[in-house]
Amino acid sequence: MSNPTMKRDTYFLTKAERAFIIQYIMDNPNLTQEQIGDHFGVAKSTISNLKKESRDRAYFEKEILRLTNQLTKAADNIFKLQNEILRLKRK
Repeated sequence: MSNPTMKRDTYFLTKAERAFIIQYIMDNPNLTQEQIGDHFGVAKSTISNLKKESRDRAYFEKEILRLTNQLTKAADNIFKLQNEILRLKRK
């Protein structure tokens, strides 16, 4: 996105604008919410909400990965147990 500043009359941001601001926040961790809000022409509370949104997204992505790994391990164990049952039935 080539436009570093988005002066807006409303607080409704597009998905692309939200993503751009979140990336800007991550790239500039030492800036205050007020400085970032001024840069993009949005309220400090909007920046606060975007920061929270990015933290929540990161948490849920990690949680999804953890649960997916847990599911894969459970499926592997079920497969092993099914094979063991078949092996025991053949005896």
